[in-house]
Amino acid sequence: MVKQKRRLQKGAELILSLTLPSFLLLAGCTAKKDLPFYQLEVSPKSVLTVDGVPYIEATDIIRSYPSATGLFWKFTGKVGEAVGICGGDNAEHGGGYDVCQIEGDEEHCFLYVRPNHFVFGPYDTYFFAREDSQMTLPSAEMISSIAVVYENEENASAQVDDPAMIAALLEIFHGDSIQAPDGGDLARASLIMHHKDFPFLQCEITCYYSPEEELSYCKNENRESFILPPEWFAAIWH
Repeated sequence: MVKQKRRLQKGAELILSLTLPSFLLLAGCTAKKDLPFYQLEVSPKSVLTVDGVPYIEATDIIRSYPSATGLFWKFTGKVGEAVGICGGDNAEHGGGYDVCQIEGDEEHCFLYVRPNHFVFGPYDTYFFAREDSQMTLPSAEMISSIAVVYENEENASAQVDDPAMIAALLEIFHGDSIQAPDGGDLARASLIMHHKDFPFLQCEITCYYSPEEELSYCKNENRESFILPPEWFAAIWH
């Protein structure tokens, strides 16, 4: 990793922690000519400074790779226009990456970095969060509501905004009270958590439910099952 970061400082490829298919998000960030060059520091942590404002790498917290699993914020918005370039020591000896805004991010809390040149196959991208935005992984305090969406359906069948139910779900998700379903036919739904401040950030976990047993389950990032409280079954199967 250290060796790779040194290459970045010499103008080689930006070291990014998330790999995307080449067609994802590439068209959204529109490059401009004569963009300003922004300094990117990669040690001891990745910091992108834009107009004197530091942005901290947040790809472990915000992701856009569709098959990634775990409890993190998934970017569901659109990438806006490029406002600068970064990578390497300066614009003449580097600048191989566009620094893009996020549509709907009026306070400029986030930046998205991607290659501004042709890349064959998968390429690496980065999300940065403004240092004072205090971005964290999903927590009860950051979630405004949770939508219940049945498998093969697009619209939510229920919306849960009870703070106690949201906190209970996350507590169980992080707990160790693992219990596998007894078997039988289980229906599937998605629980989609909405960030209270940024509508383009969501967190999704899959749940399973049995109307016959009147039980609902979820799986954590280790694919271990746990039973949800009765009020969650009532919200899912109403």
